[in-house]
Amino acid sequence: MNIEIVTENMKKIYAILCNLKSCTIFELQNLTKIKDVDLCFALGRLLQDRRIYQKRIDNIVYYGVVTQ
Repeated sequence: MNIEIVTENMKKIYAILCNLKSCTIFELQNLTKIKDVDLCFALGRLLQDRRIYQKRIDNIVYYGVVTQ
């Protein structure tokens, strides 16, 4: 995995989440056009860095920006 690609994907995802507040992985994939594995890798890094959160509501997983 190329670190520059991962970083670019992370930036795209984070920007979208800042604007939308929260969305599902399917919405993110539709908006970013990032492939499955690349999307999951970028989400994982953002979660690991504690920049976004992952929350399950009624069997749907949502992602959003962690506010300080």
